[in-house]
Amino acid sequence: MSEENSDKEQKKKTEEQKKLEKEKRSREIEEILSEANTKTGEQLVLDELGSVKSQDELKEFALGSIPDDPEEKYNVYYKGIEKLLKKFLPEGEKYKSAREVIREEKKIFLTRGKKLNEKGIRGADSRMAYIEDMEEIMNLITNWAFESRNYFELYSLLRDKNEELGYHND
Repeated sequence: MSEENSDKEQKKKTEEQKKLEKEKRSREIEEILSEANTKTGEQLVLDELGSVKSQDELKEFALGSIPDDPEEKYNVYYKGIEKLLKKFLPEGEKYKSAREVIREEKKIFLTRGKKLNEKGIRGADSRMAYIEDMEEIMNLITNWAFESRNYFELYSLLRDKNEELGYHND
């Protein structure tokens, strides 16, 4: 009987340790992104008259008029999603880890839950994602760029979306 109680206590301790580690990792990510967020943000693109471009104009700036064509997915990825991330995420070696955690959540979303395995292989290419998924992440990023530009908020939006879709059920 005491052995059974000991096993239950050990299992409970292990679960508590996992929960604490997850909370610690979340706090670390929040700290990294909060630090990156202290960098003074850029303003949205202004036209010649000095007026702020709308979300649709920002999306059009990034994507142009690329159709839903599998051959064009590479261009959508780099000239759309990546162009916006490159423009609005913090630059420099100091903020590399902040960019990496955001990009990892983006890749998990675009590959519909595929994560890097222990060998560093994902088994899917986010540049070849479904166009609907690319459009959804473009909307998420453009809304974020237009409304907030808080790096932790972008990470949270991506992470929450991935959790909602069951991509983080490990």
